[in-house]
Amino acid sequence: IPQISYASTAPELSDPARYGFFSRVVPPDSEQAEAMVAVARALGWSYVATVASEGSYGESGVEAFVQSSREAGGLCIAQSIKIPREPRPGEFDKVIGRLMETSTARGVVLFANEDDIRHGATGRYGVSHGAMGRYGVPPAGFDEYFTSRSLENNRRNLWFHEFWEEDFNCRL
Repeated sequence: IPQISYASTAPELSDPARYGFFSRVVPPDSEQAEAMVAVARALGWSYVATVASEGSYGESGVEAFVQSSREAGGLCIAQSIKIPREPRPGEFDKVIGRLMETSTARGVVLFANEDDIRHGATGRYGVSHGAMGRYGVPPAGFDEYFTSRSLENNRRNLWFHEFWEEDFNCRL
């Protein structure tokens, strides 16, 4: 069954031999990392810190960023900090404290999940990365349009009958 993901960025999903029916509408972490390196260089940054949520997204994202920065040259990593999968109280204060230890770093590159970003954001650092934009808002009028669809007025959508059967627990 073909799958199209709006949020899966893990680089291993780019292997067509293993995931031949998988497509995504967002770039893999490796391409996000290349873009982040380009932005850091364009801003004149030569010394940055990285922060990653523990897990595939965060760790592979930082790994790709470090690799891309090595290939591009001119960008040094001050330190790499990992946010535990289940952070204890005070964990984000420790992360911020560690970032303050290398206060000469010009920026912080963040590959983190949304909850970790919210808990760690302070007035000291502007926070932005790919995941901030991956949570979409449906276009105006979408709910009204979608709920007005029926078998009679939606024949062009080849999968709608499957949705209908599943949603209404019936066989057509």
